[in-house]
Amino acid sequence: MAEGKYCDGVIKNIVKGMLSSGLVEEVLAFTQGLDEDDIMPTFISDEQDAEKIVTTSYNPSSLAKLISDFTDKERKIGVVVRSCDARAIIELAKRKQVNLDNIYMVGIECYGVAKVGAEKEGSLYIFTSEVEIGGEKKALNEEMLRPSCRRCEYPIPTMADISCQSDGDKTFVKVYTEKGKEIASSANISTEETDTDIKGIKERAAQWQQKDFGEIKEMPLQERLNYWFSQFDKCIKCYGCKNSCPICYCEDCYLGADRVLIRPGEFPPEKLFHLTRLIHVADSCLNCGQCEAACPMNIPLSKLYHMLYNELSSAFGYDSGFDVTLTPPLGTITEEDKKMGGVEFG
Repeated sequence: MAEGKYCDGVIKNIVKGMLSSGLVEEVLAFTQGLDEDDIMPTFISDEQDAEKIVTTSYNPSSLAKLISDFTDKERKIGVVVRSCDARAIIELAKRKQVNLDNIYMVGIECYGVAKVGAEKEGSLYIFTSEVEIGGEKKALNEEMLRPSCRRCEYPIPTMADISCQSDGDKTFVKVYTEKGKEIASSANISTEETDTDIKGIKERAAQWQQKDFGEIKEMPLQERLNYWFSQFDKCIKCYGCKNSCPICYCEDCYLGADRVLIRPGEFPPEKLFHLTRLIHVADSCLNCGQCEAACPMNIPLSKLYHMLYNELSSAFGYDSGFDVTLTPPLGTITEEDKKMGGVEFG
């Protein structure tokens, strides 16, 4: 067991240990800026800067995206992750965008992050049934969570190297890999074999998936298509969804304004814009919600991607972001696979 304000103190000690021991050259984490509401991603190379790290339940961007875009594959990097970030890093490793051997993932259990616009004056911590805002605890209103978080089945980052779990009073550290043992040793912290009961979270996820997907799935196919096309008609082609998606990495993108697939200077773009993105990422969607959070027109993009991902995951027996040796099904589809039925698009 370790001491600290939920996971904050533990994470700070781990980062200091990783840096002082030379295990990594820098660590990417969210830090506090001018005040408690100013949260920003920071690459930390000085041990003293580890004191700025915060683990509040508000994530303005994907750290996996930053690892891919701004780090050298040969440098040893630490990163403080939640499950969706850890899974994204594994998916990027499959695509040769990051070198997983040189990435040390320090996980934080996550029961949801606040959606854009949610009231969050002061520090914010979300637990299974409670929320603490500015030091005051009250019952959790699930409406404040991102839609993707309400549907999430993976609050514990077991795909990271090491993780911190907190019940609000005590913080436990658990190791999952050999690199995790190195991390714990560098910080001189003890670890425990603990199991967190997430039955309630699984039930919540199932209920929200049924609520979010059920009505659409019951629509006749033409009505369902019309529904999504009406959503696409809101698009102003800001590219926020593409730029925020942690597994959307192509430098030469088919959806760029200089390509013939999508006409430049026009919005809403052709329906092919969103359908192309859907085909490219649906089999590996992490339900991180970054696309929807970035959309200024409130298009329920994560709902669409998550719906199709669930269909593909069920059909092909594939779970994204867990096993780096498993390749995305649409990239390795066989003639036999094409004969399979039961996959509904959208």
